[in-house]
Amino acid sequence: MDATGRPESPASDRVDGLMRSMTDLCRGVAAGDYEEADRLFDLTGDDLPSEVSDLAEAFGMMIVQVEVREFGLKQTIDELRETQRQLEHAKGLLDAENKTLRRKVSELQIEIDQTKKEAEVSEITGTDYFRDLQSKARAMRSRTRG
Repeated sequence: MDATGRPESPASDRVDGLMRSMTDLCRGVAAGDYEEADRLFDLTGDDLPSEVSDLAEAFGMMIVQVEVREFGLKQTIDELRETQRQLEHAKGLLDAENKTLRRKVSELQIEIDQTKKEAEVSEITGTDYFRDLQSKARAMRSRTRG
């Protein structure tokens, strides 16, 4: 007797067995064992009850769609990893270029500072006041020597 109290028939026993088999296969697929999918497609034959073959086909198509999505995601991940590698390489090149530019800017700043210093010294030494101080200093040195 089945759950409703009716006597079970051989066809009903066969469907129940196939459904249990399909349930086990689907559990395996849900756990990530896609090898079970091939056995699931075996349950889509014309010689099987339509409720079993239709359900097996629907599950099989879902599995195919999941595999397609996973394949696409793996490709996207690979592309992202390659892009990351390229970006890291470009960052290394930019870091090296920035280091070179910083060094050049520092050298230019030193050169500008030196030029500014020379201009300021020239400005000071070119005044009448400085020339007067120079001449007074020479006169003092002459007196102390002589």
